[in-house]
Amino acid sequence: MMATGLADRSDADVVRVKVRAKTGGSIDLQVLDISAGGCMVDFHGSAARPGERVLATLPGLSALPAELVWIEDGRAGIAFEAPLHETVLSRFEGMMGR
Repeated sequence: MMATGLADRSDADVVRVKVRAKTGGSIDLQVLDISAGGCMVDFHGSAARPGERVLATLPGLSALPAELVWIEDGRAGIAFEAPLHETVLSRFEGMMGR
């Protein structure tokens, strides 16, 4: 799941997810890759830990219940509780140049 072409995109073209953890606060994270079941994000300096339930908000969508599954090398995996509809997924893939 590696993203391609993100370095060439302007900040306005980058897909971001706002993550709110139960521990409080929210952070905006750049989405590096996305699938129907979740996303990989650029992840630095948050108190959230794997196994923690979060609310993930993608542009134009309501908050999605999700779980922070893994953190490694400045990246993290977020699994959505319910999969994204293929039309919604296609829109985000298009925004990411895939």
